[in-house]
Amino acid sequence: MKRRNLLSFSVFYLLIIIILMDYALLLPNQVLIMGDLDIDFFIIGLIFGAYIIVSGISVIFLGYLTDIIDRKKVLIIAGCVWSLTAILHVFVYEIWLFVILRMIAAVAKGACTPIAISYLADIVTSEKRSKSFALWALLETLGGLIAGMLALAFNQIPYELIDVSSRTITENVTFIKTNYPDLLNTWRMPFILCGITTLVLTAINQFTAIEPKRAVKETYMDGILVDEAIQYSYKIKKSDLKHIFTRKTNIFLALNFFDVVATGILTAYIFPYIELELGISFGDPTGLLALMVLLLSLIPIGFIIGQFGLAHLGDKKVKEGDPTGRVKIATMCGILNIPFFLFALSMTPNVPNKSFFFGTVIAGDIGFWFLWIIFALTLGVALGFSLGIAPNWYSSMVDANLPEHRGTMVAMASFIDTIGRGIGAAGGGFMIMITDSFSATLFWATLIFGILSTLMWIPLFFYSKSDYAEIERIMKERAEALKKN
Repeated sequence: MKRRNLLSFSVFYLLIIIILMDYALLLPNQVLIMGDLDIDFFIIGLIFGAYIIVSGISVIFLGYLTDIIDRKKVLIIAGCVWSLTAILHVFVYEIWLFVILRMIAAVAKGACTPIAISYLADIVTSEKRSKSFALWALLETLGGLIAGMLALAFNQIPYELIDVSSRTITENVTFIKTNYPDLLNTWRMPFILCGITTLVLTAINQFTAIEPKRAVKETYMDGILVDEAIQYSYKIKKSDLKHIFTRKTNIFLALNFFDVVATGILTAYIFPYIELELGISFGDPTGLLALMVLLLSLIPIGFIIGQFGLAHLGDKKVKEGDPTGRVKIATMCGILNIPFFLFALSMTPNVPNKSFFFGTVIAGDIGFWFLWIIFALTLGVALGFSLGIAPNWYSSMVDANLPEHRGTMVAMASFIDTIGRGIGAAGGGFMIMITDSFSATLFWATLIFGILSTLMWIPLFFYSKSDYAEIERIMKERAEALKKN
């Protein structure tokens, strides 16, 4: 990759990642936000759910737009809108302004996924797509972790002093609001810093970002579109939409939002889950050690073996001549992660009490660490299968559609995906209020929606082969036509 292209790629994706950090900037500090704006889990769950769905709706329109005009232009607009919205969080002292800014941020964020996926599909060869999407997923995850650490850097609540065993989750939020009122407003600072950074990056992208040729990396276009005089002139038409949305592979890949309902709950409430149910305090040595053991299982098993290993396996199967290889890997991952998640959630550890299985098993020091390692390994395997879905899922979606249709289809799939996450975030807040347990809510969501998800994965084994063959035939015909011209 030439130096200028590398700079363009780096700055382009850095801007996308920071905008996608938006949601992660909220999660570590949602207890502060709830106390500062005087709202409860039910209300913040509704706001999170509305945010996710608005983001999904914007994905549809902006994804369609990326198939018509330059992706760079769409990203520049999104960058300007998000940066200004983030900076305006400094004025949020009422719930109505918080909701308005959250919805505007959701619209800007909605542009990022179809741009990122469509852009990658045009700079990486077909044989390496799953691995490139795995790398993209890793960068997105790292962006979320950085956002979380940035948010936590301003969160000075001493969670180690909070009694997670004798008070309910709601009572602990009230305790924080009552005893630490001067620490509640610090949640705004991460937004202000990221807003200013994004504004600078948007300006840089205006002058450095390069729009790649569409379809230049397609198998049958190899060596054809490198000629500047030859352009891939096909554009999406409204008449194409019916064909796109009735293709069976697209239907079953896109409509399966059930597998992310539990993910939506976990993502929305991950930090209260860690702090208020697992009892892990970032200022307590035992809690930090437990968190380190957990991360040492999640990172190698989940991200390295799961995400990259299974992405490589999907690419390998396609390279060996099975065009449905990525679909098969995504389907297997979608089914196999469920039992491991269920077992891990049933263990429900609590670090201060050294208890497991919803408080029914009290372990000593040795027993606690033995069971905690089992919990961490089980969760790591579950996460590995779960993370193996996305790169193969995105690659399958790209392979099942023509280059000029990919932004639209990825956008539609992302929108439906956000419905599942939105249901999880909004419904999860309501269920947590009823059960007073994050683990119980996650367990039942994984079980119920996991069964429904499995029913949507299985038909892909029967329908995907013919759809891929059709796309391959069309691209081969177009390549021959371009050669003649």
